[in-house]
Amino acid sequence: MKDRYNILLTLMGLEIGGAETHVVELAIGLKRQGFNIIIASNGGVYEKELLENDIKHYHVPLQNKNVKNMINAYYALKKIIRYENIDLVHAHARIPAFICGLLHKKMGFPFITTAHWVFNTAWGLKYITNWGQQTISVSEDIKKYLIKNYKMDEKNIKVTINGIDTEKFSPNIDVDDIIKEFELTGKNHIVYVSRLDSDRSEVAFQLVEIVPALSEKIQDLEVIIVGNGNVFNQLKRKADAVNKKLGRRVIVMTGGRTDINKFVALSNLFIGVSRSALEAMAASKPVIVAGNEGYIGIFDETKLFDAIDSNFTCRGLKMPHSNDLKRDILTVMTEMDDTQRSKIGSFGKKIIEERYSINKMVQDNIEVYMNTLSKPSENMKYDVMISGYYGFKNSGDDALLRAIIDNLRIFKQDIKITVLSMNPRETQRVYGVDAINRINIFKIWWTMKKTRLLINGGGSLIQDITSTKSLLYYLAVIRLAKKMGLKVMVYANGFGPVNRQRNRELTKQIINQVDVITLREEVSKKELEQLGITIPPIHVTADPAVTLSAATEEVIDNVFRKEGIDISVPLVGFSVRTWEGDEKYSEVIARTADYMIEQYGVHPVFIPMHYPRDLHITHNIISKMKGKGYAINNKYSVDETLGIIKRMDMLIGMRLHALIYAASFGVPVIGLVYEPKVEGFLKYIHQRSAGYVDQLEFEQLKNLIDDTWNRREEIKEELQNVTIELKEKAISNAKIAVELIEM
Repeated sequence: MKDRYNILLTLMGLEIGGAETHVVELAIGLKRQGFNIIIASNGGVYEKELLENDIKHYHVPLQNKNVKNMINAYYALKKIIRYENIDLVHAHARIPAFICGLLHKKMGFPFITTAHWVFNTAWGLKYITNWGQQTISVSEDIKKYLIKNYKMDEKNIKVTINGIDTEKFSPNIDVDDIIKEFELTGKNHIVYVSRLDSDRSEVAFQLVEIVPALSEKIQDLEVIIVGNGNVFNQLKRKADAVNKKLGRRVIVMTGGRTDINKFVALSNLFIGVSRSALEAMAASKPVIVAGNEGYIGIFDETKLFDAIDSNFTCRGLKMPHSNDLKRDILTVMTEMDDTQRSKIGSFGKKIIEERYSINKMVQDNIEVYMNTLSKPSENMKYDVMISGYYGFKNSGDDALLRAIIDNLRIFKQDIKITVLSMNPRETQRVYGVDAINRINIFKIWWTMKKTRLLINGGGSLIQDITSTKSLLYYLAVIRLAKKMGLKVMVYANGFGPVNRQRNRELTKQIINQVDVITLREEVSKKELEQLGITIPPIHVTADPAVTLSAATEEVIDNVFRKEGIDISVPLVGFSVRTWEGDEKYSEVIARTADYMIEQYGVHPVFIPMHYPRDLHITHNIISKMKGKGYAINNKYSVDETLGIIKRMDMLIGMRLHALIYAASFGVPVIGLVYEPKVEGFLKYIHQRSAGYVDQLEFEQLKNLIDDTWNRREEIKEELQNVTIELKEKAISNAKIAVELIEM
């Protein structure tokens, strides 16, 4: 690690605002910790403070979605990143994050973002939002928003706070200069601070509206509104009209200021939201927390939960109303005495000291910086590239990737992995590894130059029953890897069938060049022998998916509630997929499910392993049933799908990984064979099948069900003994891979 890092902070501008203040305070704090900080923005009033703290600022048009500005910003930032030798880019707000995200893909620098608020996701705006390799959220509710709306992995989100400098925000600040500048003569000062944009200024308009009523009750009142924005002039016209009506200047509008701490110190009551409210609390001032997104009111012990839960944004609470605002202002200014006002001010100061230290905010950011800087970047070498059927929303292949990554890390915790995926962004997010598009040949070639081992990763990849095109893809990746000098491991594959003669010859030629082959069952070994693949060492191990853990009981209970499935009776799982002759076998499965309802009082639960592809045949079968069948209609993670299957009392399945999941938890299985891999696995674990799907007969399946149901405790014990051995063999795949890396 370097001793001094060059960090680029990007944001829209440097005018008055909570996010802008956050960035300035963060920059100063980071500089004190020894980082070299550079800021790029459209500029504003805070530039002076950056200059005073010797922080370099570049003017870049990041303030809006104007296409010309965005293009200019892209090239300006690219030049800055190169010229300043930037080690990490930290973006604040949607436009800077979007542009930096494009540059991250091109230049490969470590990249993080901070989420200061929630964004509109309509009209495709969701897709111009880039949250970086890791994201810092300024509140728990924003974290929940990111997970819900952007499907972000919780592990990649760090919640921090809006850190406040308690020395800067103090009741003891000298305010004589602003009293003189604005010719203030009143003794009772209400101060409101916010950016005066149309989406931030509702409370400011309400405050101006109620000033005549307030001035009747509060002597020597002056209301000071600090901030600038696109409704400043509109608000000032209203304020001027109120002042004229009252015959004196009660409302003072200052415009944008950087000396907010002086206005805070001047106030007898402060009104604001988010960071500005916290700054006033730091100065021991009574605060009314109110903003466009909601209303909390007078901050005291009774409002602590709502305030902290929304990070003082009021998000999700009742909307502000001028009557509420007037009532609370009069309560503080006319009904409370000095002791009561001091008490709530002291409580606010205590909360800042305990929860909102600027040092904590800076350290939270440094923690994320260090985590991101320690991860592989575009210029870092990889131990492993994993090739497989990833990024297609297939639960079986998702499980394989998760198991391979987890098992590799058992033997090499710092292993550097990149994955070929159809959806690289999702793969990066879910698995915490680097990923590149599986069809981007140039990037694959470039990455292979920096990689030691290619893993042809699990599943039945080397076969032409699905298509010759698929087979040729995986063979081409292997051939390229060998030409680039990589070691290659065929990792726990199910092999074959390879039927076409030309494909068989090509497969023999390429697979004989790999360094080692591990297989998940004996049937695949026979297929290799028939193909004439004899040169690499061959080991029969087990499918990596048997090593995976299921989600907790509580999580799965919630899944069943969501899907409307009654778990008070036995559950029998069905895993089906489309196949030739769907109509015949779907009728047999529907009849079978009805039989199990009538005979054993179970609920049939249809579990799609390839989402949403398996849902069509699932609903087709359920529609043919006389009784009630249940479908898992939503997409769930690998551990959740494992947990669903773990709760079954028996499983009847076509999909191989549904059978593997069930067997790994001792759930009795009956297989429906559509490919040799299913039959091979069932033989490997000494369990029975109902034969090939195109020859499926109800009576044969019914007899097998009766026998399995009556022997299910015995079968469960058999499977538990078998899977202990399978798990040991599955983990041995990773051991072999790591040994290849380290040779």
